[in-house]
Amino acid sequence: MFLIRRPSPALIERVLDEQRTRPFSYPQPGMTRSTAGPAGYPRNHHETRLGHGEETFVRAVEAVRSWAMYDLPWTYVHPVAPPVVEGAVFATIVSHLRFWSINPCRIVYVDDVDTPAMRTFAFAIGTLPLHSEAGEERFVVQWDRATGEVRFEILAYARAWHWMARLSGPFVGILQRRFGRAALAAVQARVDGPPASAL
Repeated sequence: MFLIRRPSPALIERVLDEQRTRPFSYPQPGMTRSTAGPAGYPRNHHETRLGHGEETFVRAVEAVRSWAMYDLPWTYVHPVAPPVVEGAVFATIVSHLRFWSINPCRIVYVDDVDTPAMRTFAFAIGTLPLHSEAGEERFVVQWDRATGEVRFEILAYARAWHWMARLSGPFVGILQRRFGRAALAAVQARVDGPPASAL
């Protein structure tokens, strides 16, 4: 849903109320569980090393659960910090090309896996019909206990859905890559910053 000015919270809530029971706008929910996505959905992948050790892992999970990857000058989520639980509905609000867009999403799945070798926290969001794109995006924090390394990864399979997005041609891919790089940096900054209790 594209607008010429920043949407009000009331408008966003009305859009979410209308979209809450709608199905995903793509036929393969859960497709980000595979590293090989479906045909016709461009792959967008970003990954970084956040640091080492359990404390870094805990801070990274807190950052992702609080949606730090959307804490950017040109995008945010509504409501603020929606719960990271399967089925939760929210919107990403994006400012681009002098337009604003309301992009309704639903959390597809949440994984929290603890094994002797690896600790993993991940969740995926899927697009609803009024989103400007169609597809799924997964956020993953992993702690490799053998090396101590903590990594953050974003994997998305998405294509333009709204007619304005389709008309924009390569801009959708440029925006996806821009978001990926900025999201990695935002999570890294939250991990490197002071503990939440010190803010």
